[in-house]
Amino acid sequence: MSAASSASTPNLPYPLMVNALTGASAPAVPLENLSASDLPGADQRIANSKNLATDYSVDDPNDLTQAGWGILFASDADPAIQAQLQPLIDLRQKQVQDPNLFKVFSGSNGVLPGQTADSWAQQRGVSLTAAVDPYQGGVPYYLLIVGSPDRISFEFQALLKMQWVVGRLAFDDVEDYGRYAQAVVEYESASFRPVQRKNAAVWVTRNYGDLATAMLSGAVCQDFLSSTNQLGSRSGFNVDGFPNEKATKAQLTEILRGNLPGGPPAVFFTGSHGCDYTGADTARQRQMQGSLVTQEWVPGAPASPTNQFSADDIPADAKLQGTFGFLFACYSGGCPTTNSYSFNKDGSPITIAPAPMISRLPQALLSHGTLALIAHVDLAFPYAFQNVSGTPQMQAVRTPLELLMRGKRAGLAADSLSILWSSLSSQLSLALGSNAASPSGGAGQSVAASGALAQMTIARDDARNYIVLGDPATKLRIADLR
Repeated sequence: MSAASSASTPNLPYPLMVNALTGASAPAVPLENLSASDLPGADQRIANSKNLATDYSVDDPNDLTQAGWGILFASDADPAIQAQLQPLIDLRQKQVQDPNLFKVFSGSNGVLPGQTADSWAQQRGVSLTAAVDPYQGGVPYYLLIVGSPDRISFEFQALLKMQWVVGRLAFDDVEDYGRYAQAVVEYESASFRPVQRKNAAVWVTRNYGDLATAMLSGAVCQDFLSSTNQLGSRSGFNVDGFPNEKATKAQLTEILRGNLPGGPPAVFFTGSHGCDYTGADTARQRQMQGSLVTQEWVPGAPASPTNQFSADDIPADAKLQGTFGFLFACYSGGCPTTNSYSFNKDGSPITIAPAPMISRLPQALLSHGTLALIAHVDLAFPYAFQNVSGTPQMQAVRTPLELLMRGKRAGLAADSLSILWSSLSSQLSLALGSNAASPSGGAGQSVAASGALAQMTIARDDARNYIVLGDPATKLRIADLR
């Protein structure tokens, strides 16, 4: 479909995904058989919102001495993982300065096999739907989950981030935990001098004849690269933009190397299709799922080293220590086991992967020194930058980046996406309630009868599926950037 036809279908749910084997971009998700149900309490964030989810006891949620910091392991986690992360744990303990606001949840205090977030929170004596009291409640505001999603689920993380600011570390190589911890500790030491400039890089593809990337590029580039309101301009940041034909694989490599007119960027944003690999080849899928489709790709061309950027493409001389990234693409952060939006003819789930996973590209970026990433689990849709009516809402994507460039911690910056999720959940609940009098209405109804409600359901789930990878307490050393 040509970009010209996008005007007639501006708000359909086209995922940012390419079938790696066939080279076909994903069609719009069918609107039938979608469930209106959400995770319990999702809409309460809007009803109870107060000072970004913390209660009256926290004047500044960016201050760890007020908000606290905790790390959450699976109960049966390999002790070697905690040993690798110990330098980071020790650093945060010194920064928090109060044992009541610093917690290590491990062993029997960690996440038990199959345990839900609600069960874990109840054991700590806290509520998932109330404002966080980090001192009296016993669960600090900043929480770093450690472990793969097959052990601590994506749903567990989503439920916690309703009120807390949450990040995750999950590496295949145990030593990558140590590499990450050492990079953060070194970056936050007084003697360290960041190489980054007050510069942001924006890399967004617009593949020829492809509707989804035309929509993405048209929205993001017009907003981020505006001459009158450029991304980061209010914080004194410059932007190096690489839209459309400039969004090549070679250019992304140079962004990571820091070879830009404005100098090494402290923040980078990528917008593109993500690659989808079949679970029939589990090793290949594990390595390549969610790799980024570059400008070299044309519809119908299978993924190849010439038109995709994967973990193996990060250059050895990358200048990533002290950077933050936002990867806008399907599976850019991780992949669930089953398809959330399409089903077999008998209604059973379609299996995507043998187990849920964190994608290899963000793992590799973090092990190379990136402080934290905002990325997507599952399919990513245009609803982050336009609502179901096609009205632009670029602030949903832009706000986290702007907050990072103002020195906000990663989890706090990304919290605006959790607020968007809660808002959409609340709006959908109200819309479904208004239809309760109809024969097919009610909060438990299928939303297939209403295209608008079905799209709102996808938009809600899309907002929920943004996650922070890395320590949510990391932040830019703004004063030290040149």
